[in-house]
Amino acid sequence: MDDFDFEKQKLELEETFKSVDKTIASLEKKAYDGTRDILKYFDRIHDKLFTFNNIMIVGFFTISKIKEGVPIEFILVPILNLVLIVYIEYRMMEKSRFEANILDNDLHTIQEKIKKQGKAIDKSTFYSLLSIFTTFVVTCFFLYNLFK
Repeated sequence: MDDFDFEKQKLELEETFKSVDKTIASLEKKAYDGTRDILKYFDRIHDKLFTFNNIMIVGFFTISKIKEGVPIEFILVPILNLVLIVYIEYRMMEKSRFEANILDNDLHTIQEKIKKQGKAIDKSTFYSLLSIFTTFVVTCFFLYNLFK
């Protein structure tokens, strides 16, 4: 017991706590960056879908003018898909608005709104997947009409 150095142990423990604190801070930063990156990629995917869908609108319009038997009403297919993509963007704007105003509420209200917002985010993710699928369907529909 005489060989036990309390001061040395105290210093080692302090170093360990500092290391743990640094690790936790690093993990919190990674979590924050991951969340930010998800939104960044979410926006990039929707920007590409939006642009591609606009190309599809022009393509459907062109096909209806060039090929006989392809009614111009087919242009409604990519326009409806565009409406879905704009709706998703609106939902993302509302999510950002919620986050910007989160501190304007009391703690109880914030907890309720966070639960509600979590459900809305899940729906937005579903709508995002749906927009990718519908854009694929619009593309197939376009290619079918182009080559028939």
